[in-house]
Amino acid sequence: MRLRDETNRVARRVERAWKPKPLPLSSPGVPAKQTGASSCSTVSVSSSCYREPRPGHALPQAAGDIAMVYFMTSYIVSSPFEGYLPGLCAPGALVDALSSAVAAASLATLALRVRSARFMEVARRKYALALHQTNSSLAVPESAVLDKTLAAVLVLGLFEAVVFRGGQSPTSWTAHTFGAMELLQLRGPQQFKSDVARRLFAQASNNIRTSCIQRSVEVPAAFLAFSDEVGSSLDPKDLAVRLAPIIDRVASIKARSSTAPDPNLVHEALDLDRQIVSFAAGLEEEMLCTVRLQADKAPWAYRGTACQYPSLRVAKFWNAIHMLRMFLVSFISDGISGERDLASLRTPDTAVCKGDFGARLNEYAMNSMAGIATQVLASVPGFIEPRDPEGRFSPPARSLVWPLSILHKCSICPEEAREHSLVCLDKLARDLNMPQAVYSAADPGSKEDW
Repeated sequence: MRLRDETNRVARRVERAWKPKPLPLSSPGVPAKQTGASSCSTVSVSSSCYREPRPGHALPQAAGDIAMVYFMTSYIVSSPFEGYLPGLCAPGALVDALSSAVAAASLATLALRVRSARFMEVARRKYALALHQTNSSLAVPESAVLDKTLAAVLVLGLFEAVVFRGGQSPTSWTAHTFGAMELLQLRGPQQFKSDVARRLFAQASNNIRTSCIQRSVEVPAAFLAFSDEVGSSLDPKDLAVRLAPIIDRVASIKARSSTAPDPNLVHEALDLDRQIVSFAAGLEEEMLCTVRLQADKAPWAYRGTACQYPSLRVAKFWNAIHMLRMFLVSFISDGISGERDLASLRTPDTAVCKGDFGARLNEYAMNSMAGIATQVLASVPGFIEPRDPEGRFSPPARSLVWPLSILHKCSICPEEAREHSLVCLDKLARDLNMPQAVYSAADPGSKEDW
């Protein structure tokens, strides 16, 4: 198995630009002292902390160190990486595929934060090195099954997500994701010997399922069979593990509706949506949010309401639930949009007029979408950087791009919510230097995958 580099053209251009002298890799771990970074917060990073290197010169080691601190203490906060990546990148470790991948990702994330084309250039070069090292590890059976090799593949996927600028399908991220799927199966049932291994499996599995939903394809049958085989080894409390069966069914509905449209799939979508509502209602108290009415009147507080979740990880979990419901209720509405659909639609009771039943389904979809939109938008204030005088979004807020984009483009979403979603996307684009966050707004005809 080999990973495919979808940015070869850019990497070759970077290689030519840096041909005279290879760049030293930054430390794979977080150093005890950060030279020249004492004025920089590990959470709020200001561009005033950096000085652009002159063309043709390697970045100072301090830049790599600062990038690593920002990445480990801010960027991966609330992500699955937070639970295991710092431990795998111990200070003093040998330079390998994982350390190179982390160096590439950390410089890329910092490059976006401080808007440095130079840092991004170096990040791409490190990415090319990490890709080469990862493929070398994959070529040797003994190293291919190591935790650090799988982690390197996942970090390479993160790099592709970071540099993704919009306007196209994220094919590079997809390639790394399915490379991870092959690795999971290669590692086999014996891979669950540590907490790190279980976390890696859950994260990689979630990425695979997310990719399937994005592309409206079934989750591969071989992967589902393998997941069932190793299910008893997984942590039943892991949020990704808990959502997995639901994601599989949503992906299946989306895939079947794309390949063989059938209005009667709305019955399955309606049943699954109700199951998700029941699943959410039964979550433990520590997963619930506190609603703050009459919250700050800032533009990001939808109708003056904000939800305070126990953590950003929990907030992201809930938004994942909301997105699954968005797909389903949109499908329920769109699936019965024409007379031909109604003609072939089965009703649960022969006494019910098909037109009336279709109207009920559409009303259910519209009311559900209005409630979902309120919940998603009420989560937005929780992603604002704490104690930031400008009220900027924190790095984990990038997870809001997908649900907000769906709301903005959803025809059955209330107009007020659609407009507010666009306001939030615009703010995200400015705060996190993510122009792709508003790409769909600039091009309403875009069918870009996130």
